[in-house]
Amino acid sequence: MAGIGFRLDRIARQDGLGGIANAAFHGAVVSSGPWLMTAFAMFLLQRWTRTTMTPADHAVVQTSLVYAFGVSTVITAPLAMIATRVASDHFYLERRDAIPSILMSALVWATLASLIAGNLLFGFAAGMRPGLFLLATAVLTLFAQIWIASPFLHATWRHRPIFLAYLAGIAMTALALAVIRPSAPAAVLAAIAAGLLVTLVLLISAIRDDFPNSPEWRANWFGRTPGLLALGAAGLANALAIWIDKWLLWWAPGSVQAVGALRVNPVNDQASFLGLLTMIPGLTLILVTTETRFDRAFAALMGHCTGAANLRRIEKARRHVARTIRLDLRLLMVEQAILAGFCWVLAPEIIRLLDMNARGMFGFRLTAVGVVFHLVAIQMSIILSYYDLAGRIVAVWGSFLLASAIGTILLRDSGFASFGFGYLAGAVTAASLAIGLVAQATGRLTYLLFVGNNPAVVGNNGLWARFWP
Repeated sequence: MAGIGFRLDRIARQDGLGGIANAAFHGAVVSSGPWLMTAFAMFLLQRWTRTTMTPADHAVVQTSLVYAFGVSTVITAPLAMIATRVASDHFYLERRDAIPSILMSALVWATLASLIAGNLLFGFAAGMRPGLFLLATAVLTLFAQIWIASPFLHATWRHRPIFLAYLAGIAMTALALAVIRPSAPAAVLAAIAAGLLVTLVLLISAIRDDFPNSPEWRANWFGRTPGLLALGAAGLANALAIWIDKWLLWWAPGSVQAVGALRVNPVNDQASFLGLLTMIPGLTLILVTTETRFDRAFAALMGHCTGAANLRRIEKARRHVARTIRLDLRLLMVEQAILAGFCWVLAPEIIRLLDMNARGMFGFRLTAVGVVFHLVAIQMSIILSYYDLAGRIVAVWGSFLLASAIGTILLRDSGFASFGFGYLAGAVTAASLAIGLVAQATGRLTYLLFVGNNPAVVGNNGLWARFWP
């Protein structure tokens, strides 16, 4: 559902330099809005709590946000993947009235999962008092609901309400912190929850403007599409791959027991989060340019396959798809590698300006380099999803997860100089495997479309989980 991507691509191509800047800016907000909002809040809170709160209260706020953000992405990743696919099918079949019900079902399941996770983390493990426990769980739940709602925004053609939703959430949090000047952890978490709530309400309102039908509860919405288990596994592996090295380093040298049994690694947590923010330009490029360009090439191929084209024209269209993939891959890697190079050289100055621990320079550098390959894996996974090869997507992110975990465990006791190595190892492994799988599938794409992945030939059983058709 790349409607916003096509709209931004049109703005970039038709409105000159101003259009390019406008599309890039809004693309960054759409593709990375939660990251931008969280980054702003985290850095603002870090500076605020260092000067106005005791170290113990500062630890409560920072730990709550780190766990809420990280855990929410993991528990909602399978739901978001499944809901997006089911909604996409209904959207393609022009059943727009089903979209609100699918969104509501996903939000309900995400809320239930978040409440369970909040009880386990902030109630049982952290042992927070009731007020803090409820606020931390609310922040986790709101993060989870934003993760669910965000993919649905790609079906809308209006990008301005999306930008305003994130801007309003940021403004709400900043205003509360500036005016009320809270010094207690509960008040700070309440300000964050208020900003997240504003963002969520505005996002859902933007979706409702395009899909105004009244939602109705149907628990079987997610059971009507084959291969959902593979799609959910792909989403879960994707989220775990991003966080596994951070979690393992919470028990590495330099980590601290922050709140109850909850641990953090302040040096690596800040450095890795900052490094992951370098992903925003690449995500914007994928949304505005590469995904839309591939979508057009693939749609042309499908038009030939479903029309009256002969084999020569179909093969010509397939080669055009392969050429588009190569060009977009090169563009993405060059753009992101340049940014990673700047981050590597300027890392000491960036760390100093942000008043971060200087030992985080190593983690920041390796994470910024790993992002180059992480984005390649994302782009290749998008292509595999077009090919309906969910099994291969699971393999890509599963390899990321395993390589990252192994690399982190092997060097976990080496100190801060090894921070980020596990993430880099996982990203390189996933990108290499993803490129190989996409190249093999694209080379056999004509056979895949007509025979290997054709329900009329092989049936629906196990179709999307197929790894090597």
